[in-house]
Formats: sequence, structure tokens, C-alpha cells
Amino acid sequence: MNDLRARIAAIVERDRALRGTEHPRERETPPAPPRRGAPSGPAFERRERRIALDDLGLEVVGRGACDPLLAAHLGLKGDPPREWRDILFLDTETTGLSGGTGTYVFLIGLAHFEPGDLVLRQHLLRDLGAEAAFVETLKGELAPFRACASYNGKTFDLPILRTRFVMTLRSELTVDESHLDLLHPARRLWKDRYGSTTLRQLEESVLDDGRVSDIPGSLIPDAYFHYLRRGDEAIIAPVLEHNARDVVSLVRIADRVARAVLAARAGRAPDHAPAAYALARVFERTGELAAAFACYESAYCDGDNALRVRLALPYARHLERRGQAERVVRMLETLLALGLGSARWRAQAEARVRRLCASGTRTTAAAANASWQVRRGGAA
Repeated sequence: MNDLRARIAAIVERDRALRGTEHPRERETPPAPPRRGAPSGPAFERRERRIALDDLGLEVVGRGACDPLLAAHLGLKGDPPREWRDILFLDTETTGLSGGTGTYVFLIGLAHFEPGDLVLRQHLLRDLGAEAAFVETLKGELAPFRACASYNGKTFDLPILRTRFVMTLRSELTVDESHLDLLHPARRLWKDRYGSTTLRQLEESVLDDGRVSDIPGSLIPDAYFHYLRRGDEAIIAPVLEHNARDVVSLVRIADRVARAVLAARAGRAPDHAPAAYALARVFERTGELAAAFACYESAYCDGDNALRVRLALPYARHLERRGQAERVVRMLETLLALGLGSARWRAQAEARVRRLCASGTRTTAAAANASWQVRRGGAA
């Protein structure tokens, strides 16, 4: 150990001697001059605007109490919020798109409901050196809320926010104790129809309010660093508008999902069969069997044969509950006769048909069994 210390001391002395023989200009790096045009004023700022609910066209979200079963359709994980005002809608802009400890959150858009209005607040970090104070301010903004809504936030926004909280404040993030991630219900309702379910695509296809001009998300980190160097507000303005548009669209998409759910509960299932099937499965999980049946029936009537095979067995369970076992047999026999389904699915469908025939579902069970043997290749 003493030998190691001696060797380290010798290296230090040698380095000092070398620095003493260098040209004076090379011994010290002069301090960097002040950045010309760097953002002046406070190190971070908050911008706020209020938007009337009527101007956003909201019919469900933000109005009245928050139905816990409806929240489940909005991608809820955790305990349901009691009121819409308990939910904080959020979207972040960061210095990188891959996450990690070196990625900073430099802009966050937060929206919550107050009577008659959606309140949108944007927090912009104008100096990376002030991140600790910036995050402390965000902590105060997030503290009143225990539920948040995002678009793929569970994968991207919340992990990065949590990392910044831990690194700067040694503090945990509590806002996602209940999380409504709207990416998943959006995919259920619209991915099969439109292919893409980015917010921009849904603005065009669902909200009929596409963006005329917008900065691509991939360019936002570079735009921010350029803004830090130049201090030109015109550089950051498109990023602020992009972020504000994302947050507002998040709220509006939540309302469109909620409308589809309430319409299905009233017996008006989506006219797109895959969407109706996706809703039926969620209704079944929430125990809303009447709405699930309406969606299964709509999907079976409007879907192609591949979709019919996927939903036939759960649909058959609902038909049996309603005393329509004869209809189950006809439906499954038709699909089997068409040669549809995997070997496993066919085995399950055949077992169900045999059980129903054996229980006397058919008026003439013998005729039904004879028909079954013919289809199986046995004696007539």
C-alpha cells in the first residue's frame, strides 16, 4: 500500500513539473466568454393559459364525476380518481429521445380541470444549470395530484421524470400512483382502422383537426440546444406550441374514448368491428356484460371470418347466458364447416357443440349427432 502511494505521489510531482515547462497559454484554459444571445432573465419560467371546455368540444371528460369503470377504459392502472380535477394530464420534452440519466426534462406541459376550464401550464428550463431548482418547482406543481394521464407516459415520460427527481432531489415521484395511459385505449379503438395511433395521426383522423405546421419530435432536442446558445425566443416557440398541442390533444382523445364507451353502454357499439371487439373485452373485464354482449354481437356481424373465429367462443358464452344455445351451435358449426380456426380452436369449438347437443339443445338430438358424425367423416 505504501509503495502504491509513493508511485501516485511521483506521478503527481511529474505532472506538476511538466505543467511548469509548458507555454503559459497552454497551462490554463481561459474561462469561456459569456454566450452571446443566451436566454436572459430567469433560469426557468411558467406559462399559463385557460381554455373553455366548450371550446375544446368536451362532452364527458372534465364534466361531472369520474366514473371508475370509465377510467378503466382510459387505460387506468391503480386506484381510480374520484373527480376529473384529480387527474393531471402531462407531456414532456427532453434533451434526448432514448432516456437515461443524461437526458434532461427541459419542458413539461401540465393540464388540469377547474370549473368550466382546462388550465394548461408549461414549465420551461432556460438554463440546465438550474435544473435542481426547476425540479423542485415541478415537485410543488405535481404534489396536489396522485393521478396522471399521458400518452405512452408509463414507458417514456414518467421514468425520465422519476430519474430527474431522484438525481436532483433524492425524491420519489408520486403523481403516477394512478395512471391513465391513453395510448392503449387509442390502439384498441383506432389502430386497426388508421394503422398509426400517434397523436398527430389521431388529430387528423379522429379529431379532424390536423396540424398545419409542426416541429418534428426528433428535432426538438437540437432546437432546444440551439435556443440555449442563441437565446432567440423564435427558436423555442414551435417547441412550446408542439408541447401545448400534445397536452390538449391528449385531453380531447380521452374524451373521444369516453364517448365511445358511453355509446356502447347505450347499445351503440363502434361501427368498426375490431374496435367493437376490443371494447367488448374491456367491458367483460369490468363486469359490464350487457355492453360486452352488444359489442361482441356487432363485431361478429360486421367482422371478417378471421375476427369471427377470434371472438366466437367468448360470444358463445354470452349467447348461452341468454338462453340462445341453439344459436351457438349453428354459429360454431358454420365456422367449423368453413374449415376456419386453428387446431386448438377447432377442438374447443367441437367440444362445445358436442356438449350442447348432448344436453338436448337441439330439438332432435339424434339428428344433430348424425350431422356431427357426417361432418367428422363417420357413418351417416
